[in-house]
Amino acid sequence: MTRAARPLLDADRAAISRTADGAVVVDDPASPWLVHVWITDDDGRACISRIQIEARGEPVCVTAARLGRLPTAQILQVAAAEVLGDGHDGEMFYRLLAAPRGRGERGWGADHYARVLAVHEWAVRTGRPGGGAQAVADLWGVAKNPTAWRWLAEARRRESAIRERSPAP
Repeated sequence: MTRAARPLLDADRAAISRTADGAVVVDDPASPWLVHVWITDDDGRACISRIQIEARGEPVCVTAARLGRLPTAQILQVAAAEVLGDGHDGEMFYRLLAAPRGRGERGWGADHYARVLAVHEWAVRTGRPGGGAQAVADLWGVAKNPTAWRWLAEARRRESAIRERSPAP
């Protein structure tokens, strides 16, 4: 079995700062790279419009394989929060729920689906633009159709199975 390569940067551990030219600097001290990103609003959705990578210390060549190990969805989330603020009604808390799959894991566990349902319910309850499925798609950096919808269907199926097994009060 092949193990997934570990990300070259941990956005949760990184220090986040801004530069005078509007870049967000994502600085994970354990990473061989210092990452600068520029965030743009694309029809109401934040996206990375430019990325700059600097090797720190001993130069580490930028290759396609190494670029693929950058957690761009996490980088986008922390940079968008820095540029755009907390967003919709407590969104930063729910962004933190949108954890990436663990290293070497093939599927998503029960905890993931509980988080998907929590984000969906929060978005519907607070009237977040785009609704619950769009919130799931935005926070995890996946496609609304089919990924977010498929995750929501599985989350509801799991929740229903738990309710059926639980004794009535």
